[in-house]
Amino acid sequence: MNINIPFHHRSSPDPPEKQLHHQYNLMENTYGKRWERRPQMYFSPTDCTAEYANANQLQQDHPCVIHLIRNNYLRKPAPKDLPYALDKPALIDPSDGQSQAILRLLRNQTNGFFIECGALDGEFLSNTLYMERSLNWTGILIEADQKAFSQLAGRNRKAYSLPVCLSTKPYPVEVVFNASDWSGSFIVDDDNQNQQLSEEDRNNNANINGGSIYKVQCFPLYSILVAVGRTEIDFFGLDVEGSEYKILQTIPWHKVDFKTLSVEWNHVPEGEAAMTRLMESNKFVKFGHIDMAYSRERQNR
Repeated sequence: MNINIPFHHRSSPDPPEKQLHHQYNLMENTYGKRWERRPQMYFSPTDCTAEYANANQLQQDHPCVIHLIRNNYLRKPAPKDLPYALDKPALIDPSDGQSQAILRLLRNQTNGFFIECGALDGEFLSNTLYMERSLNWTGILIEADQKAFSQLAGRNRKAYSLPVCLSTKPYPVEVVFNASDWSGSFIVDDDNQNQQLSEEDRNNNANINGGSIYKVQCFPLYSILVAVGRTEIDFFGLDVEGSEYKILQTIPWHKVDFKTLSVEWNHVPEGEAAMTRLMESNKFVKFGHIDMAYSRERQNR
């Protein structure tokens, strides 16, 4: 049994001047608030590669980072008149109870905008498919598992989608991704020496598991939001098997507006108490837990 923690936003976040102790790695922190008047000064198409962005730890909203996401990774929503390609089209809500719990907080809101990170194949245990099909929502689907994303891409979801992971740093990084368990894929955390794999081990594991251990590009969540042009989010579902706390730490909360979040916490090394403190410091209220067979999450609002 796993638990999701729901959070609900209770007020506007603190102004930027009260958050200066946070290192969000934004262009305005480096170059001043007027940098956007001449963004071409910071962008060279020739130099703009994922390798360059990673090596130079480019800012979350750096023009090169946004260019990479838009041109190399971001897939647009399927046309609304294109039928879904689902395995179980008669199943109205495939989530494990999370979507209904969130919608109770939002009073069955229609025309909302979601982010689902850990979207799997876009159908199985999807926490957003019901919102999309029945309540006319759209949003962003993020899935780093190559096999799962290939299936997601064929579902004709009416949302943006990306085959990437969310960075645990306030800049783009490339990580080793273990997809040997399709329903529980995870990042091999560079900060955890016990999980480090040598190049030989990676190759051996890849051969044994049919290529289940491979490198994946990660971007900060805020970078993806800027690339899509959306910073007001009605629901953010985060389920990435252990990196949730670090991902949330990268978000410049004074730049975004989230109504609700639901975060899996049972694999988070920092624990539930640390997660609660982090969210409360950013003006969110915990709304208990959602007990589910497949995940452990906390809801925030």
